[in-house]
Amino acid sequence: MEKGYEHTAISDIVKELNLAQGTLYYYFSSKEDILEAVVEKSIADLEQSVKRLIQDGDADETAMLNDSINEILRFVSQRNDFIDFLHKDINAVMHAKLERATVERIVPILSELVAKGNALGCFNIENPTETVEFLSTALVYIFHQPDINTDQQRREKLCRSLETILNRVLAAKNYSFLLKI
Repeated sequence: MEKGYEHTAISDIVKELNLAQGTLYYYFSSKEDILEAVVEKSIADLEQSVKRLIQDGDADETAMLNDSINEILRFVSQRNDFIDFLHKDINAVMHAKLERATVERIVPILSELVAKGNALGCFNIENPTETVEFLSTALVYIFHQPDINTDQQRREKLCRSLETILNRVLAAKNYSFLLKI
């Protein structure tokens, strides 16, 4: 976090960890592999949290989707320092990998939930997967706003706007999304 991904050498990492360089290479063949492990760990944690909510949920699909989105918002907001770090130009590679991995792992889970809710009549949409893909860009957009952590009023407006979008796009029956940022 001090130097950014591009300016951090393997020697910096082993020095910080107080390891022999050969020991690190036993587990990781490159700095890229270390980055992928960090990204994988973060996404796996988020994926497990969302899956747990859905598997443990006894609510309908609309409420489980609402809870899942709130879990994503909570997960990201608890990592403000890391998010700010990712948005620095010198961390573009790491940022792109994390964003891509999040979409690849989380969108299918939410898509399945929306498709099931659609089949049960909770939602009324034609293309559940593609709709979730577009809605996920709204979540990504929120966390690309530089003032999201400092301007409470802006954060609340973005949150209320996303609630409106979710309700209208999904045509949620007898439900109003309530997001917490």
